[in-house]
Amino acid sequence: MKMPFRARQAVGKVRRLFLVHFRKSYVAEQATLLAGECNRCGNCCEILFKCPFLVKQDDGFSVCSIYENRPLQCNAFPIDERCLADVNFDCTFSFEKEPAFVPDPSNPLLRIESD
Repeated sequence: MKMPFRARQAVGKVRRLFLVHFRKSYVAEQATLLAGECNRCGNCCEILFKCPFLVKQDDGFSVCSIYENRPLQCNAFPIDERCLADVNFDCTFSFEKEPAFVPDPSNPLLRIESD
């Protein structure tokens, strides 16, 4: 039996929270496979519920009002292909089969910046 979409989103949120706090090496490894860039649609900030810090602009783009201090699971989204499968929109991120670069072991999380 397939899990209902909203339940799958809830499980995904808990999964991402667990991964960024307890499986940092997995998150860092997956970050080496991440391709693409954020299109600033804000849809990932509305998984299960709308983040109170998300600001939708008139031009259609979204801005995080706490971007520099956002939670780790926000900073790391998407962690892997499963994260992309948990959302109901076309994300411009994807995952490669081979690493794009070798991560710095002293910095387990990759910080993703946007313009």
